[in-house]
Amino acid sequence: MSAELDQALRVRQRARARRRTRRFAAVAVGLLVVAALAWLVGFSPVLVVRDVEVTGTVLTPVDDVRAAAAVPAGAPLARLDGAAVTGRVEQLATVADARLVRSWPSTVRIEVTERSAVYQIDAGGGYGQVDSSGVVFTTSPERSAVPVAALADAGDQGLRAAVAAATSALPQDVRERLGSVSAGSVDSISFLLDGGTTIFWGGAEQSAEKASVIEVLLARGGDYTTYDVSAPSRPAAS
Repeated sequence: MSAELDQALRVRQRARARRRTRRFAAVAVGLLVVAALAWLVGFSPVLVVRDVEVTGTVLTPVDDVRAAAAVPAGAPLARLDGAAVTGRVEQLATVADARLVRSWPSTVRIEVTERSAVYQIDAGGGYGQVDSSGVVFTTSPERSAVPVAALADAGDQGLRAAVAAATSALPQDVRERLGSVSAGSVDSISFLLDGGTTIFWGGAEQSAEKASVIEVLLARGGDYTTYDVSAPSRPAAS
């Protein structure tokens, strides 16, 4: 009986040893696979940058985007610093935002969103296009379709930004009638619509309330040529 028990114990021990060996082998194979994949993706010459595509550009030359991106040819796609690449592209004056997309196995696509003009200013021999944050991002020799703004200090970034915020807040149908903008300061912004109607907006604060009020006032009609919504709770018309 004792011999049979010893034999059974030895069989169990050998079985446990074989299971341990198989587990260790499976773990070792798994680690080798992970290491091979890591090498393939991050270090091998297989999945590396060979092409850089650029989309979304109209104002910005594609070659300028590629030059600013400075994506190193042959760099592993997985290890490419996308934030650094897009950060460099966003330094271009006409670029508002950039996004990097890895297109396996060997292509980097840079998706560009360009700035768009809210209004323009006289830039002496041309027209500076100003975006929604008040940035003058390009100058063209001819007027574009957006309204011209006469600013007391066109070099004042804060004033440009305030005018951009107020202009962007106008209801769409009012913006379509907008002929020109004037601003003596951040608190004295005015709009001139077609037909000679003037809207005194004041500052850029409470723009959503002002937009709602002016939409109602213009819809009512009447013989008014001037509207003051600088205090939206107490609008005036004359």
